[in-house]
Amino acid sequence: MKNLVKITGKRIFLNPLNEEQVSSDYIRWMQDPQVLRYLTGRDKGYSRAELKRYVARMRKSPNDYLFGIFLKKKYQHIGNIKIGNVNALHKFADLGLIIGCKEEWGKGYATEAIALATQYAFQALRLNKLTAGMIVDNVGSYQAFIKAGYRKVGHLTRHVLFKGRYVDTVLVEKCANGPLKFKKSV
Repeated sequence: MKNLVKITGKRIFLNPLNEEQVSSDYIRWMQDPQVLRYLTGRDKGYSRAELKRYVARMRKSPNDYLFGIFLKKKYQHIGNIKIGNVNALHKFADLGLIIGCKEEWGKGYATEAIALATQYAFQALRLNKLTAGMIVDNVGSYQAFIKAGYRKVGHLTRHVLFKGRYVDTVLVEKCANGPLKFKKSV
């Protein structure tokens, strides 16, 4: 059984999502081309039924942990963050997020959500490493990960199709105890 709990930060909290939380605001974000522009499924919007199925699938999955990002003061759902594709043997996973509420962009909520989810992944899930990837045009996401203590570890040339052209992807990671240091062979 998954260990899902509310995670509280300074200005936000992360709460496990359920199907009842697929609100009209959530649906509106997931149909907004500007919000979706950097997502894998950015070419189409998502219906209420599709979003409910997605949330239900994430709740049942033993390898995925989906949280809503909520403002503490307003109890307002402004986005989602997912610890996904958990590899139980090697103790690593991917981290992905979306701040769907455009009025809250640029306020540091993504960085705080990344930091909270990372702490949860390392402490509660006992993971060793988290990774994330984003296209080079997604500067805001890249900066949020760097501010949350991640480091750039890769650059994939012409990796994904974006607006009719192939663009590069940047990879970032964070290890539970920092990057490994290798001794030189004698």
